[in-house]
Amino acid sequence: MMKVRFYMFLAFVLMSSMGMAQVDSAKIKAQYAEEAEIKHSQQFLSSKMDKMLDTWYVKHANANARAVINSYTDTNTISDANCDSIYKLRLTKLHSVVQLGYNSTVRSYINLYANTRKRSSSVILGLAQYYYPRMAAIFDKYDVPEELIYITIIESSLNPTAVSPAGATGIWQFMYQTGKMYGLEVNTFIDDRRDPMKATDAAARHFRDLYNIFGDWGLAISAYNCGANGVRRAITRSGGKTNFWEVRPYLPRETQNYFPAYIGALYMMKYYKMHGITPADIRIPLDVDTIMVKKEVHFEQIAHVLGINIEEIKTLNPQYKRNVIPAFSESFPLRLRRQDLDRFELMQDSIYKYEYDTYFGPLQVYVNTYTGKDDGGTTTKKKYHVVRSGESVSKIANKYGISVAELKKMNHLKSNYLKVGQKLLVGYTYVPAPTPKDSTKEGSDSTATKPVTVPQTPSTSPKQPSTPKPTTYVVKAGDSLYKIATKHGVSVKQLADYNHITNVNNIKVGQVLKIPHK
Repeated sequence: MMKVRFYMFLAFVLMSSMGMAQVDSAKIKAQYAEEAEIKHSQQFLSSKMDKMLDTWYVKHANANARAVINSYTDTNTISDANCDSIYKLRLTKLHSVVQLGYNSTVRSYINLYANTRKRSSSVILGLAQYYYPRMAAIFDKYDVPEELIYITIIESSLNPTAVSPAGATGIWQFMYQTGKMYGLEVNTFIDDRRDPMKATDAAARHFRDLYNIFGDWGLAISAYNCGANGVRRAITRSGGKTNFWEVRPYLPRETQNYFPAYIGALYMMKYYKMHGITPADIRIPLDVDTIMVKKEVHFEQIAHVLGINIEEIKTLNPQYKRNVIPAFSESFPLRLRRQDLDRFELMQDSIYKYEYDTYFGPLQVYVNTYTGKDDGGTTTKKKYHVVRSGESVSKIANKYGISVAELKKMNHLKSNYLKVGQKLLVGYTYVPAPTPKDSTKEGSDSTATKPVTVPQTPSTSPKQPSTPKPTTYVVKAGDSLYKIATKHGVSVKQLADYNHITNVNNIKVGQVLKIPHK
């Protein structure tokens, strides 16, 4: 009997130890998974910062700003555990209605913004001086905590034209449906999600609505990331908790780190001086004003006639997706420096007429879609694509530089399902109206307007002079078709037609262009 009891006791001990080992193993796996998710999250945030550093107004910052930016090496990380007490104390001194909290995850995001990515944070601080005053006023109007504007740091690094792999767009990274819900227009030519102030107004109302649902700013911020339903499910799994830190373990893994990342960005904005960071002087023009444009106009038309860098026009008007103000039937705003707006008003007729066909001919497919007009093919020739195995709607749309919605609308598609061999309309090629030279003078027969193919005279004919080989030009950084055409004494249209270019804005560095003879 004693032996039986002894073996039973031994079996119990062994089973208990195995159970504890399994529990410890599960904890270790969970810890590794959490660390991996934090690392992935920070890599994603870093990629957003890299894209922000690559924007035009950052790369063309003045010399003083470049000196500040280049002074940071982005390698000074802090591993000393004693920083915990410092960070925690500093966070408690912030007067915020948002319950911040502190743990090792928050510390990792503080280190990301205040130590590891000082170069990026310097630029973010510089951009904040341009964007945040107006953003704070909008948040105050809706009685939403002003410090929530710092969420733009983790969403886009203050890049108005940022686009995520999932299609979230703009400085607040709105998805299409959410943006529509809050009145942000998205169509062929316009994406209000890229308008920093319109998007901020929508974000403030969205946060207000989320807080009214959950009554906790940490949960409202989390819902901004994963949606209200995602937070509701997490609350249910938590047993009805109503505080972010209690609900956090039940949120989607990436959302668990979203609020801590916000705290890290908030800390950097408040205590950057303590980490030796200086705001870079990113000089986006402040002396700007707005005029309502009553006729469609391309940014290139404005840039060439007024002598303005087109990148500055894009920076001040990021909501226009195709560098076109689509004032076909209604007025739209244009933001420029005040002195440039005065010149625009004086020279607008010249601007509207400047190379109109060159800029709007290749865009005819978008004009037709936007206005709902079809010119019957008199000025455009339809371009088709035959679906191959493995191709999807998004892949075909990307290939031809149009959106999925545009492709589906052009082909009356009600779903994303495609068949191999299916013929899709993917665009239009601009065809100039025939001139008198192209028409047959004799007779009025319908065949007179048909194009005639004239066979080439053999080069051996003594009466036919030899045609010299065309001059070529290799496209360099900063070139535009206009610059190249002007340099060689030909028109943009001649150069585009000679090289079969349908989109005058789509030339690449290294591309070889043939220059037509005058």
